[in-house]
This record gives sequence, structure tokens and C-alpha cells, in this order.
Amino acid sequence: MTISNEKLLHNEIRELKAILERIEALLEERLIGIDEPLPDEVEAIEKYEADKKRGKVELVSLDDVLGKQDG
Repeated sequence: MTISNEKLLHNEIRELKAILERIEALLEERLIGIDEPLPDEVEAIEKYEADKKRGKVELVSLDDVLGKQDG
């Protein structure tokens, strides 16, 4: 293979890599999503944030919730 052919092949591979990276970014956007939350999700978030501001949210131990089991 001549040097000019190697350069052409290298450039083609580089272009393909760039195309694949763009496709990957698009897929991630679709799969991970940049969707807006649903109305009920927005309502739940707003309620949680309001309760948190009012001091109605309390952190509890998972062991307390599950009824700590001594093993």
C-alpha cells in the first residue's frame, strides 16, 4: 500500500469515527433522554420541595424503616 493510499484510508477512518461519535451522542440523548417531566412528576417534585422548605421532610434510617434485623 502506498503512502497516499494509507493517508486516504486514515482520513476515511477519521471521518467514520467522527460520524460514529455524532451517532453515539444522538443515541445517548434519545436513550437517556432530555424529556420534560410528566405533569404528575412536576407536582410531586414541587410538593416535596415545599414540604422540605417547611421542615416537614425528615431523614430516617433505612434500618428503622425496615425494622432492623439482627443477624
